[in-house]
Amino acid sequence: MIYVYDLEFALCLFDSEYGSATDILDPEAQKFQASLKFLEYKSRDKAPHNSSLGSGLQGSIPSMFTLAQVTRLASVLLATSGALASKFQSQKRSNDTAQCLNTRADTLVRRASPTLSFNSSQWMWTPELSDGVAPAGSRGFRKTFVPPQGKTPAFLTIAYAVDDIGTLFVNGQEIATEFVWYTAGTYCVNLADCGCAVVIAFNATNAFTAPNPAGLLVDGIVTYTDGSTSPIVSDTTWRTSTGGLPSGFQDLTFDDSTWAPAVTEGGNGVAPWGNVALAGSDPLLFTPARWIWTNEAAVSGNYPPGARAFRYSLTLPAGQTSGTVTVIIDTDNEYSLYINGAFVGTGTDFTVAQKYVVENVQGPEIVFAVYAVNTATAPNPAGLLAAIEVTSQDGYCTQCISTSSAVTYTAWKAFPSAAIPAGFEQPGFDDSDWPNAVDEGGYGVAPWGNVPVPTTVTTGGNPLPGAPGSS
Repeated sequence: MIYVYDLEFALCLFDSEYGSATDILDPEAQKFQASLKFLEYKSRDKAPHNSSLGSGLQGSIPSMFTLAQVTRLASVLLATSGALASKFQSQKRSNDTAQCLNTRADTLVRRASPTLSFNSSQWMWTPELSDGVAPAGSRGFRKTFVPPQGKTPAFLTIAYAVDDIGTLFVNGQEIATEFVWYTAGTYCVNLADCGCAVVIAFNATNAFTAPNPAGLLVDGIVTYTDGSTSPIVSDTTWRTSTGGLPSGFQDLTFDDSTWAPAVTEGGNGVAPWGNVALAGSDPLLFTPARWIWTNEAAVSGNYPPGARAFRYSLTLPAGQTSGTVTVIIDTDNEYSLYINGAFVGTGTDFTVAQKYVVENVQGPEIVFAVYAVNTATAPNPAGLLAAIEVTSQDGYCTQCISTSSAVTYTAWKAFPSAAIPAGFEQPGFDDSDWPNAVDEGGYGVAPWGNVPVPTTVTTGGNPLPGAPGSS
């Protein structure tokens, strides 16, 4: 149970949800805030003797409250005025857009989304870590950030890498999930509804069954409405759960006071993780991607000839429904690429990769599908290599930009037969019974070596014979 010893935090919670009562300039609103202010003073045993507060409140308020009690009191007081509630909600809606913008001489001032790096961040995990390994399972991580006095948060820009799986929550809202540690998406979260504390939480899972390396690397920047910023990085100030993941751990009101501080494992670049590619800050490269193919038997790396199908789904951050997709891709020997069922382009020479940019791709789930062909008539090397970025923005706060990232690795679905099902490239296709792809090695591995990263955008082209949409 969470107790409130002074009500500044409760007032802050109220203001962040509905806007400042005094800003609305309504007598009932001011009376409401005055009542809460009385509680704040009374909780400090220095209540003012102000008859306008009402004799029913004087001398009858305990010096300690649960947060639930504060919430109930706010609800009762707010319910006394339907008009007041309507004004609060109207103010809240206007804040959704106004708080992420500056106005100067009646001219809208746009700010670029801040650039992140992991330079000051530390890989961290729970105190269960021993000799570089930790028990398998999910753990909770929390960081509560209170802005400086007088600062109003506009948005949070945050990136993270996790070994092995991690879901990000901000003030209880699920934002994104990352599945690999060698690439990190950059996510922007509109904070227009939160004028007080910002709670960042992760459900981080160390996969497999035996103890193995585990870590979480975080870099974030809170941008205020005046354009100033505050950094947030992963370090020992984070709190962590041990032995499991409590229900509701991501909520703003969850009590993490008994959680242990995080244990750090070294900065970005430390073994076993190396340097993490950060989407939105680092250039799009093949470096974090893996060569993949189907799970068919391969003698000395030689796969049966013929066409195969691959699929991968990427989900945009919460609140963002479309984006611009950039793909760099190479296949031994040939491929046709599809995004959300639409043909994008074809490559026919594995020594030359292609780059594609597709705008206004609709989400929140974006499906990437590849019709890949291992040519010739006898078994020979075959592989698919790709790196993807999707840039999207918040519907209210247009400078709140996210960059999601994906690369080819074993989470891709790979159909191990030339009898490819019709419609495999479509978003609604069910690939749940397809096996996962097989890892053949990282960028630079033989026989492909370091395929040059394309810099020129490829346009036009036609699907391969036999591929969806071919004539």
